[in-house]
Amino acid sequence: MNVALDHKPNCVVDLKIDLPADRVGKEWDNVSKEFQKHARLPGYRPGKAPKALILSRYAKDIEDEVKEKLTRAAIREAAELHKLDLVTFREAPTATLADDKSMSIHAVIVRTPEFELPDYKSVAIEVARKPVGDAEVAEMLEYFREPHAKFEPVEGRPLAMEDYAVMDYEGTVDGAPLSEAAPAAPAQLQGRRNAWVLVKDGVLIPGFAQAIAGMNPGEERTFTLDVPDTFPVPELHGKKVDYKATLTSINSRTMPPLDDALAEKIEPGTTLESLRQKIRERLNEASDYQFASAKRNGIIKKLLESFTCDLPEELVADEAQSIIRDIVQQSQMRGASDEDLKSRTDEIYSSAEIGARDRVRANFLLLKIAEKEGLKETEGDIYQALYSIAEQRGESPKKIVKELSRGAGLSRIREDIRISKALDLVASSATVTEPPAQPEPANA
Repeated sequence: MNVALDHKPNCVVDLKIDLPADRVGKEWDNVSKEFQKHARLPGYRPGKAPKALILSRYAKDIEDEVKEKLTRAAIREAAELHKLDLVTFREAPTATLADDKSMSIHAVIVRTPEFELPDYKSVAIEVARKPVGDAEVAEMLEYFREPHAKFEPVEGRPLAMEDYAVMDYEGTVDGAPLSEAAPAAPAQLQGRRNAWVLVKDGVLIPGFAQAIAGMNPGEERTFTLDVPDTFPVPELHGKKVDYKATLTSINSRTMPPLDDALAEKIEPGTTLESLRQKIRERLNEASDYQFASAKRNGIIKKLLESFTCDLPEELVADEAQSIIRDIVQQSQMRGASDEDLKSRTDEIYSSAEIGARDRVRANFLLLKIAEKEGLKETEGDIYQALYSIAEQRGESPKKIVKELSRGAGLSRIREDIRISKALDLVASSATVTEPPAQPEPANA
């Protein structure tokens, strides 16, 4: 077997293999015997038809099977001989038979990238842990307290700060609807009807609360707001937004007292003190999870800074599509419209491309670490992963196994487990320090 390799960019290898006639002839005989054994031809018992008749009747089928078997075997042998870790085929392999029964095989394959492992046993990173103190507990308690507030109509006075205004309003920029000037702007900035608006600094565009304070029910008011460059909608930076608002009614909010009765409503069976303790425990659990996640992300970022390699464009494209689907799904869950998403197409694709390259490179790195350290998945690991997927989808593990078995799903799960174990190994030896405290801003 003669093998010729032509290494191309992005982990592509042009592979040409020549097989001698004796190997092809041997495989031809083996395949012919299988056809003869199972063929059912009129006038002959199964397996008793003459070989010459089998070769004549099934010539094309035999040739196709010989080509398929030898192509598969030859590519596998060539990959092992030249240490090529095959990822996929860029082009489907082709096989050509010569008159002397020798065979030529051509395949364009995609292999895993070649690179030297960076030092992964002494990674040093800075990660901040979110503190959980009395202030954080009180803030969460207020969050749970708010749904139990009571609203009462206000009469005999104008709208004041901390009131809830029930109103219609509409924003325009240079005479056009705000939605045209800034399609990505949240809907509540553009305008709503019969909306409840908290009259408080930080609500909508800066200055909105102050502009509507003092209104009376039935009153209509127009005002113009300058959008600062710090506002989180870049399309509106430096622009003037004209609002037309009509106040329908005024409501005030009364918060319930912080006592055991409120705690019982929030979580039955608790007192105010025990609720505070539960909130503290949950916040600590969330802080621990965020810290562990930030630590893993920091480790990956640090490792990616220490090496580079070519990447298979096929895998990058697949990963980018997966990231785009996640971005779109998360944006839709937050209320983004199709128009919002279309306006951000270039931004989404650019972000997905960068994220995909980092993710694919990190996966190759961690898989190589797993291979060097002998980290492998157990049957228990696989079952746990399948069980988690089944639980998320509300389906049986058996159904998930059947579904994943149709493609490369199980192989991907095995890889994901090894990647996770490799990251855990690196994290176990990493040095993690808190970033230095930022100095307090000087008073103006």
